[in-house]
Amino acid sequence: MVRLIQPRRLILNVIILGCLLLAQPGGLPVALAQATPQTPYSYTFGQTLIVSLLLPTGQWGPEAKLYLRTAEHTQLHQLPVANNQARYERDLRQELFAPFAQVTYWWEYTDAQGQTYRTEEISFLYEDNRFAWQELRRDNLTLRWVSGEPALMLNGLDIAQASLEEIQNALGSPVLSEPLALYVYPSQPDLQSALRLAGREWVGGEAYPAVGVVLLAIPPSSQAALQMELTIPHELTHYVLYQLLGAEGYEGLPTWLNEGLASYFERRPDPTYAVALEKARREATLLPLGQLCNTLPLEQSQIILAYAQSQSVATYLRQTYGWSGLRTLLNAYADGAGCSAGLERSLNIDLATLEREWRVWLEHNDQAISRPQRAWLAALVVVQDLAPWLLLIGLLFLPALVATRSVRSNAR
Repeated sequence: MVRLIQPRRLILNVIILGCLLLAQPGGLPVALAQATPQTPYSYTFGQTLIVSLLLPTGQWGPEAKLYLRTAEHTQLHQLPVANNQARYERDLRQELFAPFAQVTYWWEYTDAQGQTYRTEEISFLYEDNRFAWQELRRDNLTLRWVSGEPALMLNGLDIAQASLEEIQNALGSPVLSEPLALYVYPSQPDLQSALRLAGREWVGGEAYPAVGVVLLAIPPSSQAALQMELTIPHELTHYVLYQLLGAEGYEGLPTWLNEGLASYFERRPDPTYAVALEKARREATLLPLGQLCNTLPLEQSQIILAYAQSQSVATYLRQTYGWSGLRTLLNAYADGAGCSAGLERSLNIDLATLEREWRVWLEHNDQAISRPQRAWLAALVVVQDLAPWLLLIGLLFLPALVATRSVRSNAR
């Protein structure tokens, strides 16, 4: 509600202000006599950022300081003042910002007498301004998109909200309190160009949990709703894990657990995972879990298998140890335990044992099995793994065995 000042009170205020101004030795006070400096900025995503300081006419010091803060750190830039202006230009192709990061800046400058002034802080979101974004918002959750029907994006917002609740309940994570934004690009090339301009590159989506942003590539096609059920929960899992474990704890997660949980929460099974996993199981080409502790394979042909195995291992852990066991495991990694040590500390098994028991479970068509059956199948897995070495040993000792039999025959 706007409050109106009564005429009598207004006249009285004017008189008082006039008296105060006349009482000043130089007429108007300095704070009122000087115009406020202007501090505009402009940028083109992935190209150039320009931040300016425009001072009122007067005598100013030869330099001004620009403080530029992002989530990572605060930078200080000392710049010359000429014609009452200072200007900072940043090549965003060389000095990158994380995509969709929050950027804050302010200036410090001096007058001819050496008195220092500081401007107000200005903040902006470094979003991809090559596109005109539309927006839907619900509580702390925002979905922005470029093209596609609002009804489709409303469905995406529903999936995101339901997925967040499911993931947070399962992992014991606090309810979302910080703003979270999902950006839906109209194609993978559009998303990949944004990531390349920011110094990153990925395939279908990327989560930046430190700044509360998830980037997705979902073309507005007949398959969009199905793709949302895969990619939105997957990337949101990374966000929840980051919120639950913190930056260092999140970095300490083994890749097979991080990606395995993200794939586990996908609301629709990816058929390519089952095909890749069954083929590798049948041909005995499963990837050792130790290779998936810190990274994914570089070979494109093995990436899908890595995701499929990670999802399968996460499913096995959930079925065998429950969510409480998985939360204990996550806490062990958050405390700094290594890939195998985290399992030993929380579940009393090492990585090799987990891999062997998971493969037994996999051979039994993902069904729970009794302890005697597990021991028998584990022995078969060990024999299968040792088969090439046993064959090699047999070939090495075969000539000696033949020679021994020949000597015995001759002795007779």
